[in-house]
Amino acid sequence: MTTKEKGDKPAPKKPVKKPVAKKKATGSTARARNTVKVQKAEVALTVLQVRFVEEYLVDMNATQAAIRAGYSEKTAYSIAHENLRKPEIVAAIAEARAKQQQRTEITADRVLREAWNQVTADARELTELVVVCCRHCYGEGHMRQRTQVERDYAYKLWVDEGEDPEDFPEDGGVGFDPNREPFSDCPECGGHGYPRVVLKDTRKLSPGAASLYAGVKQTKFGIEIMTHSKDAAMEKLFKHLGLYERDNQQRVDPLASLLHSIASGNSNGFKPVAKDPEHGED
Repeated sequence: MTTKEKGDKPAPKKPVKKPVAKKKATGSTARARNTVKVQKAEVALTVLQVRFVEEYLVDMNATQAAIRAGYSEKTAYSIAHENLRKPEIVAAIAEARAKQQQRTEITADRVLREAWNQVTADARELTELVVVCCRHCYGEGHMRQRTQVERDYAYKLWVDEGEDPEDFPEDGGVGFDPNREPFSDCPECGGHGYPRVVLKDTRKLSPGAASLYAGVKQTKFGIEIMTHSKDAAMEKLFKHLGLYERDNQQRVDPLASLLHSIASGNSNGFKPVAKDPEHGED
């Protein structure tokens, strides 16, 4: 073991270098690592532009996306409009949407298929209004008919009250089937029967009916079946197919067309009347 000799000086300590904090990239001058191809050329996006693309995918609201990305609220509308006209941002949005669709498996085809299912769905798979026979349709002599359970219960009450079993009124007999169709010549209902609401088992719905089904709600009046709007789904399909645009191109103002026809002397316009019977003019 060695001992430190007198006069020896300790070795100088090496200075510890403090880590230098990197300046945070801010503003439109900072460049993001994200680049997109615009006509086969690599174009870099700024940090704010990258944030704008990310925020735009949230709700497709350009102005709100600009505000959330960090642009000034005073200029957010104009900047958002300008951004959506830049080829590099348009390309970045398209690329981001494609990646988003791959991750979520939400594609335009799938959305359109869901809308088509709602439009073509048969609502009778969810609930039906069924018209069935009345109690008199198939009773003997068209008197009121009972089920066997009802007849036995009525008979027991009759006997318990001390009445003669032989005098029990059988009325229209037993065998009432509430699912039979109305009898056309029934004197009681006139062959119209009685309406009955039938709710279907939602576990057995077709894909179309399942797309239309929006849930069930218990109200004070009973069960309410909720559905998605077929009109809204149809409007989406019309817009996708461009039917509204085609209709607008074909639409003509009939009054303007008529006035133009008259002014141009077209034979399809009004012709002067030789004799006006209403005013007695010759």
